[in-house]
Amino acid sequence: MAMKTYHAGIYCRLSVDDTNNSAKAKGYIPADESVSIENQKKLLSKFVALNGWVEAKTYIDDGFSGGNFQRPGFQEMLEDAKSGVINLILVKDLSRLGRDYVEVGRYTDVVFPSLGCRFVSVLDCLDTEGGNTDMLHFRSLMNDYHLRDLSSKIKSVLYSKKAGGQFAVAYAPYGYRKSPEDKHKLAVDEYAAVTVRRIFEMRLAGTSYAKIAAALNTEGIASPRDYRYHLAGKGTGGIPRPWTDLTVKAILRNEVYMGNLCMNHTGSRSYKDHTHIRKPKSQWIRHENAHEAIIPSDTWKKVQPAHGAAIRRPKGSGPPTPKLFSGKLVCTGCQSKLCAGTETQHRKNGTIKKYVSYSCRKYTRSGKSVCAAHRIYEMALAQIVAAEIRAHAQAVTFDEAAVVHRLKQRADDYNAQRMDHIRREAGKLRRRVQELENLAAKLYEDKCSGAVNETAFRILMQKNEQERIAKAKHLDALLCETGKEKKETGAIQSRAEAIRKYLGLQELDPAVIGELVDHIEVGEGTAAEGVRRQEIKVFYRFSGLVM
Repeated sequence: MAMKTYHAGIYCRLSVDDTNNSAKAKGYIPADESVSIENQKKLLSKFVALNGWVEAKTYIDDGFSGGNFQRPGFQEMLEDAKSGVINLILVKDLSRLGRDYVEVGRYTDVVFPSLGCRFVSVLDCLDTEGGNTDMLHFRSLMNDYHLRDLSSKIKSVLYSKKAGGQFAVAYAPYGYRKSPEDKHKLAVDEYAAVTVRRIFEMRLAGTSYAKIAAALNTEGIASPRDYRYHLAGKGTGGIPRPWTDLTVKAILRNEVYMGNLCMNHTGSRSYKDHTHIRKPKSQWIRHENAHEAIIPSDTWKKVQPAHGAAIRRPKGSGPPTPKLFSGKLVCTGCQSKLCAGTETQHRKNGTIKKYVSYSCRKYTRSGKSVCAAHRIYEMALAQIVAAEIRAHAQAVTFDEAAVVHRLKQRADDYNAQRMDHIRREAGKLRRRVQELENLAAKLYEDKCSGAVNETAFRILMQKNEQERIAKAKHLDALLCETGKEKKETGAIQSRAEAIRKYLGLQELDPAVIGELVDHIEVGEGTAAEGVRRQEIKVFYRFSGLVM
């Protein structure tokens, strides 16, 4: 009987948490052996040759946590196992595979066997084919415990620092910098502090958050994020971020500017789930007069009542309700959503008339230096869209076959443009994922060289990994879209028949818009010779651009 040929996939991982090998520290492996990727690969290659297996491929995840299995090298290995490129997975020890007890058990007991893959952990002497797997789950449980214990210790250390009045956060708030003498203390950054003082002065004078943001953007003052990147010598970090009303509001509400430290607002659900949650006030840590104030306490307190006044509604106004085109309008300038607002007009005869209008969200939050208003009134837009729907209903009634043919052509053109957009977007996502992977490697180098401290390294790596996972998921979704073939012939036929019922449409309502309209692009209005013009593109749910 011929012996089975094994094509081994060598898997190497260097954790962000353990730059020192606990096995080496306890003398289980030679003192000159390390957990470096290169040494893992050499050891495993020798093991493959010693057993007469074929070394098919090496998969590397350098700088990725063992608590998360969304790693590029690991995912690539799974795909190769599914396609038959490898039928044996080899790791140095079980912790290299992962430190999540439940997930490791799922892969070793269910996933790998279902793929016809043998699993071998060299230093643990574990082999799923040899039957010596009695200790596998125990070792996996200990690795999971190590991850939980490490997380608990890190949180405990950070909490102790915060409780002791130390500033234990990765970045200093805008207007401050970390003191060169003690990185756990804040010192005033005079350049940014000037802007902070101005924000408080403008708010005391009654200026709205959005108008403050607009003024700062118009004058070219870097936002907190862009300023931080500038100090680090990284330009704008890729995409410039303007001031917004939310940024201004956050500064005005932050106690740090009157010399107080208020920390421990947020945390994660568990050592396995890094989703940020807001902690109750009872768990906040607060220290007064912890550093030099930028804003006098009486000035800071005077600004606070204005926050409550800004959200009070006039008597009898009732709760806000969704507007007719809510979520359907898009700015042609920046592709952000248009937000609704109500304008009140006092007429000469004493009557009051309210109008609903829509404006670009970025303009509303950051001012005209970021984008134009793209304002349009709901009444006028409703009349235009209703007239178009009636015209299409009339065309279907007159010659349905011609309308269906035209809609099919437009749908084909729209889908072609959409696929082109998806391909371009997928290219951007691939580049960003690669940038994040390179950044993770650079962060690890900086940590080893001492350029980045342990706390900052962990926080930055966590943020990097969260963004990488989100971008990778988005990329997967886009790639799935490119592989789908849209079959809309029957849908277009039925929609063309359905639109006939709107021949006598007099007034739009949310139900009609929800059924027919995908989105509407609104351009900036212009006036020439007393005539106002504004480009409006209506995209229907079944035929792309119609108007």
